[in-house]
Amino acid sequence: MNDGNGQPVSGEQSVAPMIEVVWGRLSGLGPGWQGVPSGPGVSGVLPPREEVEAIYGAAAAEPPLNEDPKYATLFADVYDVSVRRGQVVMALARSQTDGRLSAFAYGHYWNWEEQKYPWAFELQSSLGERCTELESTFALNLLARDPRRRDQGIGRRTLKAWLNAVAGYGCWLQTDDIDSPARRLYESLGFTELGHGPEAPNGRPGLVMFRPAPS
Repeated sequence: MNDGNGQPVSGEQSVAPMIEVVWGRLSGLGPGWQGVPSGPGVSGVLPPREEVEAIYGAAAAEPPLNEDPKYATLFADVYDVSVRRGQVVMALARSQTDGRLSAFAYGHYWNWEEQKYPWAFELQSSLGERCTELESTFALNLLARDPRRRDQGIGRRTLKAWLNAVAGYGCWLQTDDIDSPARRLYESLGFTELGHGPEAPNGRPGLVMFRPAPS
């Protein structure tokens, strides 16, 4: 089996990956941005869309999600646009042996006035008055972990690093409304159901989960 960069997977799984947090610029990194491929000694940079697509696609293809690969391509495109146009914050887990990307969580600050596109309009309409809970929070756009790293707690550690980076703010996300490891992870870290949003990859309304700011 090959990894997201096309290289054979070795027996390094026993070595805990290093986790770092990387912030994009407030105004975005511009149309000329090119992500730096993960590798030995690489740190402090956001990965290219191809790595995001590879990790998410491998994770989402497994049960219980069984997602079509087109969604990994779509979400990677959204990531690419987000990095180029506006600030993002990303927690990254990279192998200590060769720097390979193992997991990531990324998102951005959410202000309704700035969200002028169909998906956001549908989300606002679906949530109704509850949409006010999301104002001035951070949206978790995507969380993924290489499936060959399961049962090592890397997904949890990566998400916790992201949450720590935006400590002091409320956070929210949309996920499939099914009993999945991801949903159980969110619940264990304080996310609760807020309502339903636009259609998820499984064809059903997505579940919006919210984690309030610490009091």
